[in-house]
Amino acid sequence: MEGNRNPGLLAVTAGVGLAVLFALLGVTSALDGRIAFGLAVVSLGVAALVYVFYSRGNAVTKTGYAALIVTIAIGLLLPFLLITQTQSQADAQASLYDLKLQRGAAIFGQYCATCHGYLGQGVNGPKLNGNPDISKMTDQDLTRIISGGIANPNDPTKFLMPAWLDDYGGSLTQDDIGYVVALIRSSDRTYTASKGLSSVNGFTYVYGTLINATQQAEYNAEKKGGSKPPANTFIDKTADKSVVIDAVNSTTNSSGYQWEVLDQTSANVIIKAGTTVEWQNHTQGGIPHDVVSGSGGTPNNKFPTSPIFSPGGSYSYTFATPGEYPYYCGIHPAMVGWITVQ
Repeated sequence: MEGNRNPGLLAVTAGVGLAVLFALLGVTSALDGRIAFGLAVVSLGVAALVYVFYSRGNAVTKTGYAALIVTIAIGLLLPFLLITQTQSQADAQASLYDLKLQRGAAIFGQYCATCHGYLGQGVNGPKLNGNPDISKMTDQDLTRIISGGIANPNDPTKFLMPAWLDDYGGSLTQDDIGYVVALIRSSDRTYTASKGLSSVNGFTYVYGTLINATQQAEYNAEKKGGSKPPANTFIDKTADKSVVIDAVNSTTNSSGYQWEVLDQTSANVIIKAGTTVEWQNHTQGGIPHDVVSGSGGTPNNKFPTSPIFSPGGSYSYTFATPGEYPYYCGIHPAMVGWITVQ
């Protein structure tokens, strides 16, 4: 009786066992689910064909069963192949998008971070990382602005931001600018979700593109709360009991306004503990301002935020504790300054 047993039964047992094994590997993510499903179907199909080959039926019956098994296997594999192809295309698109963000991050770190900060938080230029005002712009708006620059409204012959497109004498190609636009857009989750794009914020790639140790140090300093300006930009006011800092019109700051110490050209001062700083509004055109403790458009609450004050108004605060106190205008985040209290 043993010699008459169908060897195909062993093949079926092995095929079912392998199919279950592949299914478990797919469920536990030890093996890609799509690959696991395909291998399970192939295992069952091969086992069934072996069983039919060793069955006692005649050649016609065997051929019929074999054709049926192959048809069923193809019917199961076709949707799998279609899904796999679709997923492969989606993976390729996601990979290309990620590469675009990395290229945009490299360009941003090289050309844009000086004004906009390595984290896109805004320094002399506006904040680009998650700025709701930027989110209101179209891709065409951003491309046009980066390509052609921003003219100074007070002097059209000068630019608050230079033209970056190489056709206009800049350093970037159209593709380069497209990468930067994609980088900026990646910080807007509403935008990326509407386009079916990855939720990765491309600004997280900037540090990995920096090969200069100085740039890496500046990045880390900004990430901790702001990079302190160079020492030669600070005005020593340690002999004064009070210091006045004015908000004035500017032809160099991207906002059109800037802070500056009275009768000086810098907004960075060194004072002693107990000194009172008074911010005054001397801008033209009725433009209001306020004073926020922090940098890059991010408050750190080291001193109270001022009320908004119009031209002729002011805000005072006495610094009692030594330390570093960056500040900016909450209405115009590009208006920045730094106070070192000794």
